Amino acid sequence: SGESGAGKTESTKLLLQHIMNLCKGNSQLEQQILQVNPLLEAFGNAQTVMNDNSSRFGKYIQLRFQKNTVQGAKLSEYLLEKSRVVQQDTGERNFHIFYYMFAGLSSEQKEMYGLLDPSLYRYISGRFGTQEVAEHWKHKYQEVCNALDMVGFQEQEQVDMQAILSGVLSLGNVTFEPEESSGSVKVSEASQGWLKAAAVSHKKGGCIEPACVSPVSPSVSCWCSLYADARDSIAKVAYARVFGWIVCKINELLAENVDPEVELKEIGILDIFGFENFAVNRFEQLCINLANEQLQHFFNHHIFQLEQAAYKEEGLPWETITFNNNEPILNLLLAKPLGLLSLLDEQSAFPQATDKTFVDKLNSSFKGNLHFQPTRGRVLGFSIIHYAGKVQYAARGFLEKNRDTLPASIRGLFINSVTPLLIHLHIHHEPRPTLARVKCGHEASLLWLDGLLIFLCPCQHSLMVLMERMYSANPHFVRCIKPNSQKEPGVLDNQVVLLQLRYNGLLETIRIRRDGFSWRPSFEEFAER
Repeated sequence: SGESGAGKTESTKLLLQHIMNLCKGNSQLEQQILQVNPLLEAFGNAQTVMNDNSSRFGKYIQLRFQKNTVQGAKLSEYLLEKSRVVQQDTGERNFHIFYYMFAGLSSEQKEMYGLLDPSLYRYISGRFGTQEVAEHWKHKYQEVCNALDMVGFQEQEQVDMQAILSGVLSLGNVTFEPEESSGSVKVSEASQGWLKAAAVSHKKGGCIEPACVSPVSPSVSCWCSLYADARDSIAKVAYARVFGWIVCKINELLAENVDPEVELKEIGILDIFGFENFAVNRFEQLCINLANEQLQHFFNHHIFQLEQAAYKEEGLPWETITFNNNEPILNLLLAKPLGLLSLLDEQSAFPQATDKTFVDKLNSSFKGNLHFQPTRGRVLGFSIIHYAGKVQYAARGFLEKNRDTLPASIRGLFINSVTPLLIHLHIHHEPRPTLARVKCGHEASLLWLDGLLIFLCPCQHSLMVLMERMYSANPHFVRCIKPNSQKEPGVLDNQVVLLQLRYNGLLETIRIRRDGFSWRPSFEEFAER
């Protein structure tokens, strides 16, 4: 764990290499496991203002052993930041794979996928890079292709996957305009070419194009905006399904092939996104910071509460060490029925609710709460005082992202596509029940989770299952410390480091270890020595 850019993913890669080296094996399975990381980074990482290779999802890697030999591995992914596909803030980029494709594909391949100059695409904000950067991306694209081959992806699957990604970029350039004669909405003349490049081909022939729809309200511009939102939803869903499919495919290829009766030992490595505080923080940052709050609480429970209970049980003379308990913040976010996420779910269930009514509800519910602050001025938002500091969240889009719905008609288009992979991604992915369809009181203790983990495919583990697994395991904590905020090598900013040591509770951890006999042999080890 650690802040964004502190080195979690790099540490994970080193740890995996170390474990594979200790196995003293060079089997194909071990090589495949090591190849998984560059593949996931290409599709799940992006440049942010805090980190040039920031993980925009969380991953949990389970390595399964028999007699000190790796027999298989399983990967779980959490909270992919799919909104990045359609929007990036200043100084940020889309997922790496889009840039790698532009740099690595030949002219013939680009023509086959309908890709033009990268500066033309709205979803990558017209930003590309220098020639030197493009050469680096070209090399990375080759790495991705090698990893896909090594892990076991078929050639046609790779072609279909890149066709979908190219279609996503073209879709972003489709715009809408009023139909003057009927007062309805249509695809603009200027973007007809982009629509054809992105069109989902139908089995019955021809292409599916959105029909002109007569608005039920006088505001045609409002309907143009709704169409644009639907376009972005399609792009986000298509990308997220491709990513989930890659993870499922990896798991099929890395699954252990042993007798089910044989008991396997397991080492799990959790590499999850770090605490984030950007100039503009959205729903995704709230989810990321909540995950970090939960991991910090787990750390506190393990290091402070369990440790001190053990010292008292052993009869050691002990003065209780106080620590920064973040339980009140978790209660603010997760409590029933008046926690922030419960209120978000409640508002999401009302068709008339808006982001403003949600913020008004928060302001009235959390008045006087030490960890909540209303936002002053015209900005629609609120602030949470997290364990790592105060973060101001922009509330625009919270309800839409929490609902995360895709029209059934759009799903039908995907299922009737001539691209086999696109059909597979949607036939094997039934829409999850939204909170609005769940009756009050039904499985209420789990509702907050359904509302939070909106980025997950149903086949993947939830954050709650992950935390249960953490509590049942014997954990070792690797705390990554970010040396400076400028992304500079060889520069140690004392104040930046000290702040992290303080809010992570590491100063108290050092004290508790120092005072509490940090070396703990078993009686047998002690007697032998």
